[in-house]
Amino acid sequence: MIKGEDLMSELTPSDVVPEAGHTRASFLRRAGVGGAALVGGGVLFGSAGPAFAGHSDTISDVDILNFALTLEYLEATFYTEALGGGGTTGVPGSSAAFRRRKITGAKQFAGFGGRIRRDAYDLLTDIRDHEITHVDFFVGALGGAAVRPCEFDFSDALRNVGSFLKTAQLLENTGVMAYDGAIRYVDAGDNLQAGAQIATVEARHAAYLNLINRDSPFPSAFDEGKKPSEIFAAAKPFIVSCPDDVTALFSRLP
Repeated sequence: MIKGEDLMSELTPSDVVPEAGHTRASFLRRAGVGGAALVGGGVLFGSAGPAFAGHSDTISDVDILNFALTLEYLEATFYTEALGGGGTTGVPGSSAAFRRRKITGAKQFAGFGGRIRRDAYDLLTDIRDHEITHVDFFVGALGGAAVRPCEFDFSDALRNVGSFLKTAQLLENTGVMAYDGAIRYVDAGDNLQAGAQIATVEARHAAYLNLINRDSPFPSAFDEGKKPSEIFAAAKPFIVSCPDDVTALFSRLP
């Protein structure tokens, strides 16, 4: 199933210290980005201008936002299965594969200072909550145009804490490259800002996971963007099946 090291070698990408008391509902709202209904020609937050941001094709903002939603479904499901939680729309609730003692006692944290080990579980559950917030945001913003989630299988990735942390690193770095690669296809400025505000949070997740996996938290001056087709190929080991609307979505993307 998961070949984390192989995928990381192909997709080499970027400390997350969330403020206390952040709720899922307030996360993006406090950042200045709220969910909105679709308007007009299928663009969020307002109508797009006549010029394309970085492409000359007819890829819609709705397709790009659904691409991001599909990735957020994957990440949120992964963390919910690993750490438990009630889930959200498109993300089933789950009992935890790893509880606090299992995380903080894992050998992967040996040699780190006490605070990094002590805070690891809380920071990882904060990442889980961020990914669930991202799902809530995209589902709320897209409304009836939101695609359904794929069916995922993370059984190999959750064999032990080490495979969990390596897979989390892979997914977060892949997420950064997905947002960096997709941003060129976004037309509306508000959609561009929403994507950027999520992408930078994903990069903070990636930096933290790189650090605890003993890789550089910021390996390059520039992050690499990947096309949607490349991101889908990287995620495929975790995908059992996808609904028709997601299959059609990826057929429309570059």
